[in-house]
Amino acid sequence: MTTRLLVLDFDGTVTDAEAEGAPYHQGCLEDVALLSGLELAEVTRLADAFEAEVQANPQEHGWVFGGHIVAPATVDPYLRIMPIARHIFDEAGAFLVQEERNRLLEGLLYKYNYRKTLVAFREGARETLLSMEDKPVHVVTNSHTDAVQNKIRVLGGEAEANNPLQWLIDRVHGSAQKYVLDPDWTEVPESMALPGLGRPVLLRRRLYADCLQALLNEAGADWSELMVVGDIFELDLALPLAMGARVGLIVNDFTPHWEKDFLRDHPRGKLLSSVPEIPGYAGW
Repeated sequence: MTTRLLVLDFDGTVTDAEAEGAPYHQGCLEDVALLSGLELAEVTRLADAFEAEVQANPQEHGWVFGGHIVAPATVDPYLRIMPIARHIFDEAGAFLVQEERNRLLEGLLYKYNYRKTLVAFREGARETLLSMEDKPVHVVTNSHTDAVQNKIRVLGGEAEANNPLQWLIDRVHGSAQKYVLDPDWTEVPESMALPGLGRPVLLRRRLYADCLQALLNEAGADWSELMVVGDIFELDLALPLAMGARVGLIVNDFTPHWEKDFLRDHPRGKLLSSVPEIPGYAGW
């Protein structure tokens, strides 16, 4: 099938999330200590103990949004900190009103600590993106548009007027809210099952679908001509796969085995170990 639109996630897909996210993780712990009234040493102890529990029992934990698990809790530093912060607030008896806690964690803590992230790209990212200048490539990310645009400017290595990646900077669509569920949207089933995972993967992510549909309309393409590449199956790939797209999962040491097992045998899925593999999978 011809690829008429390629959509890339960014953090963890084009970048090395572990290298980038260490200051973010630490900054969140410092803020959680301040907000919970606990000493940083105690917060760090609780975080280390709970993270070990999450890693040992990954199916039982996840990124909770709107009362539902919307992504695994183990894949990158951004996801790992959310259940940790919730656990520490529970221990401290702080921010017990869930709506207020959600605004605090998903809004303020994410927004202000994301600014602390380093810039670290996966090997071959620059060369690969430069090679696709004449291709229909867009970035759709949960991160803020300007933050990702700034990272791409760094990757391009030149001032804005002469940046060889300016074409991609102009195609960044941030704050995609891939984690937001809309139970009233019925274009896809409510969920899908992955062998080896004891909970459903929830699919009705309407805001994400609307963003992809707008790009498809612009390209004059349909879902079967779309390819999406990301590093977190539930956030980046499950919805487009359900809509008929092809997907590629950039794997890392923390990728859940059930995601790899599922996509390894799926006719519209592929496991990728590096950014330079993407154009070949697209047929370019």
